Amino acid sequence: MKIFLIIAIQFFLLSGCATKVSQSNLYWGEYSRTLYNTKKEPSPSSNAEHEKELNEIVEKSKNMRLRVPPGVYAELGIFSNDRGDYEQAKAYFKLEQENYPKAEVLMKRTLNNSTQVKTI
Repeated sequence: MKIFLIIAIQFFLLSGCATKVSQSNLYWGEYSRTLYNTKKEPSPSSNAEHEKELNEIVEKSKNMRLRVPPGVYAELGIFSNDRGDYEQAKAYFKLEQENYPKAEVLMKRTLNNSTQVKTI
């Protein structure tokens, strides 16, 4: 009887730990697939698909009250910069910096590089 009780307690403790680890506070959507497509076959259409997915990740993360994954705002900033929308790029880089303080040095360096943000 004691063995059964010990096993049951261990089972519940371990299942609680497993649940805690598997829960994520980030929504990644189809990020991996669209990023892979941009690397496998770089084209304006694969880049547009990836940028669209990044925007969806931001929207769905906000709707689900989750954090936007690291690097998503920075990637959107790079897309904006490549289009010549420097103000929007700066806004995305600042959002990345605010949400992920570890990115502060890189984002500040990018923002201070020149009056026009350049691709990292």
